[in-house]
Amino acid sequence: MRILFLLYAQQNPFSGSGDNPGSKFPWSETLIGELAKNESIKVALAVPVNGLNFEKRQLKGITLFGLPNPVERNFLNKIYKRIKHASKGITVNSYACQAISEFKPDIVQVFGTENPFGLIIPQQSVPVIIHIQGFLMVCERKWYAGISKWDQIRYSSLKDLLLMNGSYHESFVFRKRAARENAIIKSCRYFMGRTTFDNRIVSLISPGSKYFHCEEFIRHTFFKEKWNVALSDEISLVSILKGTTYKGIDLLIEVLLVLKQHSALKFNLKICGVTEDEEVVRILKKKYKRYFAGLHIEFAGRQSADMLAKHLCNSNFYIHPSYIENSPNSVCEAMALGMPVISTNVGGISSLINDGVDGLLVQEGEPYSMAAAIINLINNYDYAKLLGENARKRSIGRHDPDLIMKQLVGIYETILTEDGR
Repeated sequence: MRILFLLYAQQNPFSGSGDNPGSKFPWSETLIGELAKNESIKVALAVPVNGLNFEKRQLKGITLFGLPNPVERNFLNKIYKRIKHASKGITVNSYACQAISEFKPDIVQVFGTENPFGLIIPQQSVPVIIHIQGFLMVCERKWYAGISKWDQIRYSSLKDLLLMNGSYHESFVFRKRAARENAIIKSCRYFMGRTTFDNRIVSLISPGSKYFHCEEFIRHTFFKEKWNVALSDEISLVSILKGTTYKGIDLLIEVLLVLKQHSALKFNLKICGVTEDEEVVRILKKKYKRYFAGLHIEFAGRQSADMLAKHLCNSNFYIHPSYIENSPNSVCEAMALGMPVISTNVGGISSLINDGVDGLLVQEGEPYSMAAAIINLINNYDYAKLLGENARKRSIGRHDPDLIMKQLVGIYETILTEDGR
């Protein structure tokens, strides 16, 4: 069996380990690396690279294709594309088709509906399955949920506004990509997902398609370590996020402000995945100018799996504040460590956390509920530990590599049988 993966993450080289701190999709690297261990399956991966030449090489048993997708350097072209709010990377699809032609896969697996790779589906005779990540059409409606449109304009730099950079202008591109995503989903026959949320979205938009449930591989590091943090005079909170407006960094700030007002305890917050100089942080620092200096927040940026596990294992609670999600691996990894997790109840989160059993779910965008949940677990720390223990047990079963491998191979065999191959 030959499987070609299409992953829209500009990277070179591919580490194959899932622990590369520069990788945007470590979970996909973990999946591909695990599948490559199966001697009956030949695996290939095609990714965009910042270059002009189509590349092919072997790495750790994987055929790697580099699809030319050079960064635009012409200033006038950049400005024109920004004015048009043009999506990036459409031309890379011709090279993706070249990779398919050379590798001759039995199945093509596309990671995500949000990238342009799905546009090649009508051109292919080989079956294509989309591995669902999230849905832009849903996220687009939450773009201004936490940081309003006016705040994104008012607190952006004049340079970014004039050059049409930044979050406000990105929303227009996002909207176009969401429309493209809708067409991609309608054209696809096969989908792979893991939550009730993504199953419902697929059944709504592509009612004639087939949806397969398959759990996600997560990095081994998070099963090797185990959380066990005692209460101290200062409570440590940790979160892993991207610097996107709908990920809820503003809610974390609001939660800290509520805690400061209603509790005598000291709190510190570490946010991994986001740096101090990212636009969303700059906007929030201006918005909360009167209060920000009094809050103990560290923006730790991207971290390796080992460092993430260390940060989590040194914190009391994992906090997930997003306004929309499907199945964030950060929550799964915190659960695998046996941490008490508090998350907003959005998207597919309820498929990951059984509220009150292996984590706590609270109303999205509501800082008082989340702050109260934190205080509740501090006052009932044995219960917090029980939530973490239950989360680890559930995670070990859910992310069992052998079970997931059986699910994957079963999905591929079903598709090949239905396709008459």
